[in-house]
Amino acid sequence: MSKSIKIFDNIYLNLKQIVTFEIIPDEQLKVVTSAYPTTHASEILITFSPDLDTVLGRAAEGFIYVELDELRRIKNEISKFMDIKEPKVKKSPVTI
Repeated sequence: MSKSIKIFDNIYLNLKQIVTFEIIPDEQLKVVTSAYPTTHASEILITFSPDLDTVLGRAAEGFIYVELDELRRIKNEISKFMDIKEPKVKKSPVTI
């Protein structure tokens, strides 16, 4: 039986198909799965959107927009499933 987590209403992520996941600045998760290994469709960017009325829950061109609390929940569940300490985002140095 596969283990999956809910990303949004009808969007689920099969945790057993995750190849890599990366936390990138600006509260985003980049997840690469083995679902479609020959295409770019295996790369998903789960991102927080402040414009919740227009894009929340939309999945387009590899982007899935969620609320900030949901993004953190997804990160926690992936980390727990992979049995790793939850990674922290390192802030990029500001250059002027």
